Amino acid sequence: MPAALPDKPDLSDAEVLLLRQVAGGHLNAAVSRATGIAEAAVGPAITALTFKLGTPHRHRAAALGVGWGWVRVEDVPVSNPTSLPLPLRQQEVLAGLVAGEEPKATAERLGLSEKTVRTYIQKILRTLGVRSRQQAAALAVLSGIVSLSILGDGWPDTTLGKADDPAAQLAGVS
Repeated sequence: MPAALPDKPDLSDAEVLLLRQVAGGHLNAAVSRATGIAEAAVGPAITALTFKLGTPHRHRAAALGVGWGWVRVEDVPVSNPTSLPLPLRQQEVLAGLVAGEEPKATAERLGLSEKTVRTYIQKILRTLGVRSRQQAAALAVLSGIVSLSILGDGWPDTTLGKADDPAAQLAGVS
């Protein structure tokens, strides 16, 4: 990757493990077992981590984790993805999700209703074979469905996906 990436926050090994759990879309009980954080403290720990990464959104934190190399393909479980490519409009909604947009902002940007955006998000989750927005955002960056530039200033206009990646094929990326 180019040296022009934004400054990479300094995360401890425990924070990287927590970020991987977030990207995997795991529930708090599973995160607690994997990290050793008390279940009641998982939510506040994730909130502190996302703010350390400069975002209030877990799904954007997951995408940033991919961009900086902390989140790997094996951290994002995929189950029964469809063989259908994501239509362009759904790719645009997914890009908004990765960028950290709220559904209302995505709807305004694309000239859609907020309900349509929320429906598209559910269709995206089914198509990608994931169960959370965090997984979808991480997978979108990992597979090259969206460019790294969607993460913000300083990120290159390139993708991480490969043409032989099944998730990229689902999105119609080649």
